[in-house]
Amino acid sequence: MSKPKSTKYRPKINESYKDANVAFMNWLSQMCTMIMPKRFAAVLGRGSAKTTDIIAERLIEMAYDMPGAPIAWVADTYSNLQKNVLPSIMEGLERKGYKEGVHYILGKEPPKFKQSELEGLDPSIREHFWKPYNKLATYKHTLIFFTGLNITFGSLDKPASLAGRSYVHVIGDEVKYFPEAKIENILRANRGYAVKYAHSVFYLGQTFTTDMPNTGRIGEYDWILKQGKKMDKEGILRVLKTAMVYNECVQERLYYQAKGDKEETAKKLRTELRWLEMWKTVRKHKSAHNFFWTASSLVNIDILTPDWFIDAINTDLGDPEVSVLGLRPQLSSGERFYANISADHFYDDGLNPRYDFGIAEMPDCRELKYLDRNKAIDLGMDFGNMISMSVAQANSKDYRILKFIHTLSPNWIPEIAKEFLTYFKTQKEKTINLYYDRAANNYKEAGVDLASAMKKALEYESDGKTKTGWKVNLMSLNQGNIGQFEEFVFMQELLSGSNPKLPKVMIDRFQCKFLKASIEGAKTKIVQNSKGQSITAKDKSSEKLELERLPMESTNASDSFKYLMMRRLWRNIVRIKPKSSVMSSTVR
Repeated sequence: MSKPKSTKYRPKINESYKDANVAFMNWLSQMCTMIMPKRFAAVLGRGSAKTTDIIAERLIEMAYDMPGAPIAWVADTYSNLQKNVLPSIMEGLERKGYKEGVHYILGKEPPKFKQSELEGLDPSIREHFWKPYNKLATYKHTLIFFTGLNITFGSLDKPASLAGRSYVHVIGDEVKYFPEAKIENILRANRGYAVKYAHSVFYLGQTFTTDMPNTGRIGEYDWILKQGKKMDKEGILRVLKTAMVYNECVQERLYYQAKGDKEETAKKLRTELRWLEMWKTVRKHKSAHNFFWTASSLVNIDILTPDWFIDAINTDLGDPEVSVLGLRPQLSSGERFYANISADHFYDDGLNPRYDFGIAEMPDCRELKYLDRNKAIDLGMDFGNMISMSVAQANSKDYRILKFIHTLSPNWIPEIAKEFLTYFKTQKEKTINLYYDRAANNYKEAGVDLASAMKKALEYESDGKTKTGWKVNLMSLNQGNIGQFEEFVFMQELLSGSNPKLPKVMIDRFQCKFLKASIEGAKTKIVQNSKGQSITAKDKSSEKLELERLPMESTNASDSFKYLMMRRLWRNIVRIKPKSSVMSSTVR
């Protein structure tokens, strides 16, 4: 199998993609494409196109530079790969003219064409799909380019998907969630196939991206920032200057080609190819192997628009200094509302390796290692423009939060109920104990009872008549108001582990990613009660952020945890004077 030429097999961009807005790449994406180093590490703000442009361009270059090679793509959770990472990379590839089923195959064995079927095919796909150089026992976790380059997807919560194989390049997205020891283990699989691929600058390389780590949160790590010390600026600048000259040569050749001057076009092409080889040569030099960059969301201001930044900063909600400007966050433990939350409250082995769902498959509750499918399920719910659902179950040793599910407006109760029913379809004991904000019942007078609506959505199909087989017990009927000061005191005692009458809380750090972030990021504020007393309350201003930021940055998810834990039985164990419990935690 010969190596494909750089232009012969590249797909032609459709006419619709010639629009400047579609083909646009911000300056940072252009610079990264011109450098294409062996080891790439970047800390970039929200909306900076790190996946759709930067990683997509690196993947395309690898597909041609290392045909048939195996590479690994690692994320924090497999569901994040399926729901967020994969759609972004597929969007980026589509934007650049690469289509699923034509230039790559997802989650299945590539098609084999008969000789008769090759006639009439576009030259870019006439020889696809080339066979991967490595042996693949399964295609469940793979994306395979027509050149044979194959990506195996894996995650920290599903490490078995990457076990026992060798790779020539490792890609990691959202690596702020990767403990340094775990990424070191993954990089040990970055080995082998030297005879076949050592010619490539990408061989044994890495591509790591994330937004700014918040080390004030448990489970976020800033080891990627160390990569800046490894970069040789002079070596990187040498590559960039060479790429700029090469780019000018390409433009000159295209100019004479458009004029129809074949002789001058041939001359310019020879010059272009010489500079292309120079570019490849300087990239292979040791001084150009490591590239590190930090940037705010401002790099993509042409797409995001200035108004987006003005709104993000002027609202003074969340942490625009971190998420937009890329500054390192500072949050002391004394500012945390859930001050006693610690690493001991999280577990990372929540998936059962016996059930191996592929990248193109929808998993169900059988994958939850600690779920007893013969026991009832507890649900803690918070309603609003973000509906949050914490799924839990008690066992003889502890109380585990097994799964977190949410929806964002305009999705509502029917959508989150459908997601729950789909995921837990194999649950045998179909009993739900539902804990929720008392306000969910207080809408009865207005003819809207959210708790009863949730019960109906879980017990009946969308037609309102066909039963699902589930039975929902409303556990918060006639429950008193839960004040924020009461919640503050209760959670300190619950999470301290000092009261043997209260359960030991364990939260799945991967399946409850948004709940974890919400609990760790919740801040305190001091307010005055009706009697002029200063009390501690939860700062809920983050719940006014734009919708897409709510799951990771707001306190919404933590409220579903509050209603789940602060049931009558456990509230009565932690005695709070009624006069202190005056702050309602409900925001409407």
